Amino acid sequence: MRPHKFEVGAVVDYHAPYTQLSRSSDRFVVQRHLPPDGQGNLYRLESRLDGRQRVAHEAELTPVEALAAQ
Repeated sequence: MRPHKFEVGAVVDYHAPYTQLSRSSDRFVVQRHLPPDGQGNLYRLESRLDGRQRVAHEAELTPVEALAAQ
């Protein structure tokens, strides 16, 4: 089992697969680490805009700091 790349409390961008919607102004906060599901590590995320929560794979996340450096 690989360690999680993002720490609890980290702010990330979520890139949803199979969607046309782009919510680049929405940032998510990592709430907790979840066990891997065979496709990689999972995270429980919470939106900073409206508090909605979702589960995402590590590959769907980008650290906010990396985006700011581009």
